[in-house]
Amino acid sequence: MFDRARTAAALLAVPIAMTLASGCAQTAGLVNLADAKQIAASCPEGHQLAGRAAIDVSTHMRAIAADAGRLDPVRRLVRRVVICGGSLRVDAFSGSSAATANVYDGDLHLPGATENARLRREPAETDEVMAQIRKNLPDAAAKLPLTGSDVLAQLGMDAEYTEGLDPDGSRYVLDSVIVTDGVQSAGVSLIDPTLTVERAIALAKQVHVPKLPGASVQFTSIGKTADPAPPTAYVDAVKAFFTRACANTGAARCSVVTDAAGR
Repeated sequence: MFDRARTAAALLAVPIAMTLASGCAQTAGLVNLADAKQIAASCPEGHQLAGRAAIDVSTHMRAIAADAGRLDPVRRLVRRVVICGGSLRVDAFSGSSAATANVYDGDLHLPGATENARLRREPAETDEVMAQIRKNLPDAAAKLPLTGSDVLAQLGMDAEYTEGLDPDGSRYVLDSVIVTDGVQSAGVSLIDPTLTVERAIALAKQVHVPKLPGASVQFTSIGKTADPAPPTAYVDAVKAFFTRACANTGAARCSVVTDAAGR
């Protein structure tokens, strides 16, 4: 038998569901726009961003380089370059500065007559760039040797990148993200599991690093090796090493963390 009440209820539920979905999408869009405006307010005045991400694909890192969460800092960098405008380069690396393969390289600028119009285009642009990075990363990694990891060499690559874009340093500000477990094996070795903070700092004082004035440099995924997890004392020592090495570059901001949340 035809149930008029049930049919009417079903028909009524369709527009309600559509309204709820539309409302959620609008809310998400407003939140994203507000967040994007905060990023835009922090862009370097009078400068473009020279964004560079370096992704460690040495040894066991290769299999987990694109795992959930590990590329989140890269995504945040992409988003910042998209919003602020500038140039973005993403590389994979392993045992030396020579063992580096390009994953993405391009200029990023949002079109639009107003800030709101431009910022509304950001999510799609960020998604597109990240899709290219994820697609290209395995092929770039396959070109590189598995053995050895030279994390410090990426600071030199940062300097080369910015100097190539901006020889006199007047147009760009470097924003660098280095995704690595921190197990440096080339040159200065950090592979000793008994490494202490004191010894790590002493080693960092001896290394040569380029000058990166005004730059923001983040090392992320430090200590996030494949199972088994390294001792906390070792991770603290590795963090101390890269914190001191980064400070030696004269960067405006150095961050050395284990996960994307900044811990």
